[in-house]
Formats: sequence, C-alpha cells, structure tokens
Amino acid sequence: MSRILVIGSANADLTVYADRMPLSGETVIGHDFSLNTGGKGANQAAAVAKLGGNVKFIGAVGNDANGKKIIEDLECHGVEFDGISVEKSPTGTATIIVINGENSIIINEGANACVTPQLIEEKSDLIKQADYLIMQLEIPVETVIRAAEIAKESNTAVILNPAPCKALPDCLYELTDIIIPNEHEASGLTGICGNSDNELKQKIEFLRKKGVKTVIITLGEKGSIYNISDEIFTCSAEKVKAVDTTCAGDSFIGSLCHKLSEGFELPESIKYATKVAAITVSRMGALASIPFASEIKDI
Repeated sequence: MSRILVIGSANADLTVYADRMPLSGETVIGHDFSLNTGGKGANQAAAVAKLGGNVKFIGAVGNDANGKKIIEDLECHGVEFDGISVEKSPTGTATIIVINGENSIIINEGANACVTPQLIEEKSDLIKQADYLIMQLEIPVETVIRAAEIAKESNTAVILNPAPCKALPDCLYELTDIIIPNEHEASGLTGICGNSDNELKQKIEFLRKKGVKTVIITLGEKGSIYNISDEIFTCSAEKVKAVDTTCAGDSFIGSLCHKLSEGFELPESIKYATKVAAITVSRMGALASIPFASEIKDI
C-alpha cells in the first residue's frame, strides 16, 4: 500500500449554527454548538485513514486538553501522529459560524506556528519514505517550501491545497505536482476573478505556467475542473442538501490522494473524491463528517 504523509494544521473547531450573521455590535442566538477536532491538515489525514489509506501526520498541538483530544481522535481513526506537543503555545482553534450550510471561519494558529522548517528537517525521513505528501497553508509557508524540496529530491509527489490563500513564491509552484484550490483561492492566486468556463481555463493555464503539473479547481455545488496535460475536463458535483460545508475541500483532497495511491487514474479519483465530499457536506462537523470507505458506492 502506498504511503501518504500529511504535514499541516490541527485545530480545535468551535462551531456554532445560526440563522444569520450578526451585524456589527449585534448579538444573535445560535441553535447548536460543537467542539471537535479539525484543522485542514488533521482533516485531510483523517479522510485518508477513514477511507482505508496508510497515512502519517506531522503537526503541532499544545500541551492542553484540546491537543490531547486531537491526538486521540486522529489515532482512533487510524492516523499515526508523528508531530509534536508544545508547552509554549496553545492548540490552534477555528471559530466556525454555519448559516444555511455555508461556513465562515476565523483561525487562531496557536501551536500550528511551531511546524517549522527545523521540525521538517528532523522529520525528513518520513517525507523521503512517503509516496505522496499533502500540505496546506495553515502552517508557515517556509515550512511548506522546505518539505516540498525534500519531497522533490525523493520523488515523493507533492499535493498542495493553497488555503488559506496567500501569495506564494514561484519555487513552490515548481515543486508542486498537484495544486487543489477552490474557485476563490484560484482567483487569489491568479488575479483572474471571474468563474466562466473560459476564465477557469485561464486560471488553470496560469498555474501550469508557474510550473504545476496538474491543477484541480473545486467549484462547490458546480463540481470541479482540471487538466490532464493540455486537455481540460470537468466533473459534476453530487446533488445533496448541504448541512455544513466545513470539511468539504479537506475530504475531497484526502480521498483524492488515497485513490491515486491505490493506482486509480485522475478522472476516477476525482469522481470518488466528489462522492466523498458530497457525503461530508450532508453532515455536521469536520473530521467526524468524513465518511468511511464502506459508505462510498459505485466507484
């Protein structure tokens, strides 16, 4: 079985559900609250594990109750935690407001800032041993770059989720095999703001010219658009009622990588990931909303 390594964030997700966003200075009444394990890195690792993949996770949590819960949750789902627990910073948090199934998120990075290039050097053997490396941008960019450099030297495929969106150096694009932004992140990276078919194709071409081999832009309820070499393809979304979109992209990325690691081609892997994401958004929560392999049909 191919080995997958995820390097990224781990957060305690504080989620409240409400009917509308409050105005400035206003208080509104929510109708549900949950405290769960989340963070893009932890979510993506959990998606791989819950679907049957072989995955390790490098991240950082605080030496506190939230940090202990995150490690327990990851290991309970089959993720091997190879990160660190730090005294100087609390576990990162994400405050999530969900309204009509759509979420708005504020992140406090906390211990995630301790995923440093030095930590990557200490864990470099894990990168060299992996077949696939998944990363995001809730950890320092210089850490992502160093990990990608080691991966490139070791023929480990690099999958980058550029979220939250920020300016990236050209060297990181050149080190990335597959980049998976959503439509908003793709606009931020390219400066191309529209989402017509032509504009989406322009975004893909822009990122390919930066050095990325494969670009997959996720489009929510509209599915996704991607390239194989010079050809552009689309994949339609599954029709479901969205309850909470918090982990949609993370479940898509983790399940896509898992399927690729099993030897499936890109179109089949994207179709599978689309089904996984559809089930995820039909449930409340982050990590807990990701389905198991037995729930995915007709692939």
